[in-house]
Amino acid sequence: MTAASNWWTSLGLLYSLGDSPVRLGKEIIPPLIDEFWVAGPNGKHKCIVTPPARMGLFDAKEASTFGLFRPKVAQSITAQLSSFVGRHSFTVKVLFIAFPDAIDCLSTSELYKLFGEPESGAKFVVMASHCQMAYRRIDDLVFGEEKIILSDFGESFNPHKTPRFSSKTLPLLQPPEAIFSDEPLSFASDIWTLACTIWEISGQRPLFEASWPTADRVTAEQVEVLGILPPEWWGKWSRRLEWFNEKGELRPETSRSHDSIRRTWDQRFGYCIQQPRAEAGLEKMTEKEKSAFEDMLRSMLTFRPEERATAQEVLHSDWMKGWGEPALEELGYV
Repeated sequence: MTAASNWWTSLGLLYSLGDSPVRLGKEIIPPLIDEFWVAGPNGKHKCIVTPPARMGLFDAKEASTFGLFRPKVAQSITAQLSSFVGRHSFTVKVLFIAFPDAIDCLSTSELYKLFGEPESGAKFVVMASHCQMAYRRIDDLVFGEEKIILSDFGESFNPHKTPRFSSKTLPLLQPPEAIFSDEPLSFASDIWTLACTIWEISGQRPLFEASWPTADRVTAEQVEVLGILPPEWWGKWSRRLEWFNEKGELRPETSRSHDSIRRTWDQRFGYCIQQPRAEAGLEKMTEKEKSAFEDMLRSMLTFRPEERATAQEVLHSDWMKGWGEPALEELGYV
């Protein structure tokens, strides 16, 4: 990857995480192989060499027929990511599916035959921080092949060392305190983003949706699903009455694509996760898993960050114990 102006952040985090004594959650950090400078048409760049990734997690998801992971694969990916966030404190940015260890025994021609050749661009083009590989559809991704790795740590930070008051996360994944609170972001902000990511890994569509995700539209989605904001934030939201009355109820005259009907958590769970799985011929969540899944995510999506579940509480949730940890055990991570 070319780390550009944030190379020191990526490099420092890779060094610190590589030296971490904690094993669980560490597997998704790529080892640092080399580092060097390259001078080219676009200036001088610091390059960081890590093992190649197989494909971007959500790019592959978008390219698939149904946009769904197999249920067991989704459980494993969720548990891997939760284990990492539970033991390392900074915002993750890009998720990839790792190559199997067996590729170390392949020749270059054998590797290209299985996974396709990298796509290179013209010299004057500034490439992304990872090689552009042909995607393998997630429809074909079976349990045991879903080991994930992280990349692009340029925007990552440690809240204990670097106060930050705005979020660099995608708007629909940003916690409400990034908009309404005067306090710097904390580790609890990662928990909110993790919950949104877990939902999308588990289903076909994200929990919060907006074709044009402005801060107000994102807030409207959050209130529609989770209820009215805390009083100190509700009063700050100047455009609240465009969507809701003062009780937080959706206004009947609100112009929305779903006929002004409030799309509740249960409704979204149905059309984002259960129905797509059924249509794809995949196993739906049982009532027991659904209840544990909802309890875990709702605890992570509490509006006030100080009331939100901690990383350790997520790791000890009923869902992690009943579905996440067993998936990790089968992979040999526990």
